[in-house]
Amino acid sequence: MSLFRIQSSVQEVAEAIAAVLNVDVTIIDEDMYRVAATGKYKDSIGKRLPNSCSFEVVAKTKKPEIIDKPNVSKQCISCSLKGNCAEMATLGYPILNKKKLLGVIGLIAFNNEQKEKIQEKRECLLVFLSKLGDLLAGNVNYNETIRDITIQNEETRMIIDGLDKGIICTDKDGKIKFVNSKIEKYLEIDKEKLINNNIDNILPHLREDQKETLSIEKKIRIGNKKKSFIIRNIPVVLEGNKVSSILEVHKTFDMVRSAYKLIEGERRIAFKDIIGNSPKILEVKSIASNIASSESTILLRGESGTGKELFARAIHYESDRKKAPFIAINCASIPDNLLESELFGYEGGSFTGAKKEGQMGKFELANGGTLFLDEIGDLPIHLQPKLLRALQEQAFMRVGGKELININFRLIAATNRNLEEMVSNGEFREDLYYRLNVIPINIPPLRERQGDIDLLSQNLLRKNCIKLEKEEKFYSRELEEAFHRYPWPGNIRELENTVEYLVNIVKEKEIPFSALPLNIKDYLYSLNSGDWIDKKTLKEFMDDYEKRILENYLKEYGSTTKDKEIIAELLDINLSTLYRKLTKYNLQ
Repeated sequence: MSLFRIQSSVQEVAEAIAAVLNVDVTIIDEDMYRVAATGKYKDSIGKRLPNSCSFEVVAKTKKPEIIDKPNVSKQCISCSLKGNCAEMATLGYPILNKKKLLGVIGLIAFNNEQKEKIQEKRECLLVFLSKLGDLLAGNVNYNETIRDITIQNEETRMIIDGLDKGIICTDKDGKIKFVNSKIEKYLEIDKEKLINNNIDNILPHLREDQKETLSIEKKIRIGNKKKSFIIRNIPVVLEGNKVSSILEVHKTFDMVRSAYKLIEGERRIAFKDIIGNSPKILEVKSIASNIASSESTILLRGESGTGKELFARAIHYESDRKKAPFIAINCASIPDNLLESELFGYEGGSFTGAKKEGQMGKFELANGGTLFLDEIGDLPIHLQPKLLRALQEQAFMRVGGKELININFRLIAATNRNLEEMVSNGEFREDLYYRLNVIPINIPPLRERQGDIDLLSQNLLRKNCIKLEKEEKFYSRELEEAFHRYPWPGNIRELENTVEYLVNIVKEKEIPFSALPLNIKDYLYSLNSGDWIDKKTLKEFMDDYEKRILENYLKEYGSTTKDKEIIAELLDINLSTLYRKLTKYNLQ
């Protein structure tokens, strides 16, 4: 930091020295510019000293120098004023801050009396100037610290003001010291009316029910409406005592949207990401794409593993709701007694084990976006009327709640069950069925998409080689044909698992037919289609046979170390050879 930043203080020091010692004083910065001066040089403040003057020597050596014979001394040999200098003696003292040069304090004599004073009191003057140098360095540090704090405070204020959450800072008694612009917008109150007000006047009863380590949801009346906020109280503790508090205030809807935007950010799906060129899948993609911008309810139907959620996500991310949350819930994966609170949320203390602050349900989380109810056919019969009413009225109440919560989401449901048969059997409400079945879309099973099997299997092979950090692999001709002959009852999900299994266990670049999981091979052998099996190589036949023998021995004798020693002896091979073969066929 330059001495010019504290120029007024430096000038005061120069004048004080001159008054005490009755000599002229000049104080220069590290670049040889006069920061302060008295007497003859006072009008030269801000100007540079002559080149190669004695003070420049002090600046370079960072050591004090006394010159009592100007124009003659060796320190003056290179000075640009040599021969024309009116000074009779000088004493220069470096101003150092942690060994870094800030400038030089110079005492200058223009008469014999001043010269004698500098010569006679040299040692005392050096001590005096040392203390003054430390004083100036300390002043520089202080001003630098104040400047840094001011900059940091302004930066912090701008950062806090730009946050997407409201911030209120209070003292230990609850008096508001600072708010950001988001709070003014949330509460619809000007900053001037908030500062120095007590937090209890703005957010009633907050401090009584607010746990410092928890976030709570609180409904606050703004004008004629009640608005829901999530508030977190963060205490500021110094030496074990709470000195202030910072309140983070989020609009419930904004917080949910931000959280889900973060979670779902890497899972955006477009129709182009759904692999397949077969006529049936192209038709489904076309229908789904055409109705993506509609607000109508969609019912995705198809066997398990066909990619119903993939289509649901693609519809959401190509709709007008794409910037809002996509919330998915599997109705079959949550116990009946928990599903209602999972869907609708609950108020605090509404049942044993409920959180005191309550919890939002999936309906609220999906507000403004899309709610995907997978396996809708497994929704318990007692919850179906409540779901129907919520869909029809676009409103619902939490479990244990008394206030209606308005909602606006697009519903996409999915099932692999025969809903018509369930309606006939009284297992599914007919009115709910018609409410869901507005736009039915049937997703074909993989066995009806023969033309897509190569595309899917090759894409999955590349993805798994990258994911598992394996070298690039390829399928044998027999394996590719096996993929087409197998019916894939688990659809794309089963194909995904099979390819991942093959990439894991096959060390060679070519993946042979013999590496297929046993259940798939057994099915294919049972077809008795000798044509394509006969196309296998002799090595593949031998590998299959060898693997079956080892499987039978392990089944009969066991898989302990002792059992394997017996098997090796029966097969007349070394134990190490047996272990190598077991590893090859993934039978360890």
